[in-house]
Amino acid sequence: MSGVEVPARFMEAFGEWTPRAVVFDCDGLLLDTESIWQRTEDLVVAAHGAQLQAGDEQVLHGSTIEVAAALISRRSGHDEQEVLTDLHRVFERELSAGIRPMTGAEEILRLAGERVPLGCASNSWLAALEDKLTLGGMREQFAVLEASDTVENPKPAPDMYAAAARALGLAPSEVLAFEDSGTGAQAARDAGLRLIAVPAPGWDAPAADLALTSLADPDLAAWIRTW
Repeated sequence: MSGVEVPARFMEAFGEWTPRAVVFDCDGLLLDTESIWQRTEDLVVAAHGAQLQAGDEQVLHGSTIEVAAALISRRSGHDEQEVLTDLHRVFERELSAGIRPMTGAEEILRLAGERVPLGCASNSWLAALEDKLTLGGMREQFAVLEASDTVENPKPAPDMYAAAARALGLAPSEVLAFEDSGTGAQAARDAGLRLIAVPAPGWDAPAADLALTSLADPDLAAWIRTW
């Protein structure tokens, strides 16, 4: 948009490049489902008497429910399928209480969606992603959804972001990703997307073109208005 100045941080990170589409992660970036997922994990870990070890929290952050089930099964000695069933059941129960949007998420979706098509790529299974976005009032914003069961390999593999770019009819280099976790950031980078990282409080920012502390950063909205 002529006459609107690009914020210096964004000019340094992206130059004159602007995306032709944007793909967002969901959990912990757009919707405060991380607290729901953490509560789910805590309840299932306690129910199965699992003894988590150093580094397990890093593995679980941004992982699929199958990865979580396998880890809790190993740490508890309980059947993996039983743990997986419990994770699904408890997560769906906790989710039904409602989901809050992350600060700034609704405004950024609105601004970006007025300019380019949007996708969402999540390590959730597709039905859960649909439910979360619907409960959070965001489903209608997205032209494309990719999930752990729509591709051969979930994050940190690049499959999901590559598939989202294809579904949007674009090369990965034309698409911007937003991620909060190292798992998701690796997937976006390896697929060839440009990347903005918005880590959750207490987590280090993964490698990205630019890291922000919140989607409510006013420079982000200002940059989007220049597209």
